[in-house]
Amino acid sequence: MDKLLLLVMLAVVITGCSSRKDFYATGGSRADGSIDMAYDFKPFETPVVDYKQAESIANSKCAVWGYNRAESFGGQTQNCQARDGWGNCTAGQMIVKYQCIGNITPANQTSVSTPTSAPVGMLTPVQYKEARVKTLMDQNLPYAEYQKQYQAIMAE
Repeated sequence: MDKLLLLVMLAVVITGCSSRKDFYATGGSRADGSIDMAYDFKPFETPVVDYKQAESIANSKCAVWGYNRAESFGGQTQNCQARDGWGNCTAGQMIVKYQCIGNITPANQTSVSTPTSAPVGMLTPVQYKEARVKTLMDQNLPYAEYQKQYQAIMAE
């Protein structure tokens, strides 16, 4: 019985552990319409990633910039932080680039508003939300902070 337990533990250590990895934005350019999405990996783990999650985050960032959607370039770049004795990368960061596609809406273009029953000078709830998002875009916040505040505005 002890030998069986030892063999099972040895098999787990040798094969590594599968670990779910979440993507996060590491950079991008509104002018170029590109987003860099990444996940980190460590020694002895087998990353399990959801590329739909990366595409969803990239789509949301592109939408904030005025593009229609994002599409993967199709490749990956590996930034290695640790190597084993044979030169294989055992820890680092995997980056997937996304391209924003569709006609960009100019930042200074205002959306066409429909007539409302709100008194003159007062904003409708939708207009108020749009104004808050525009103000947020002008603050040049780090992506994580921007995303946090954007989600809070959209949740209201």
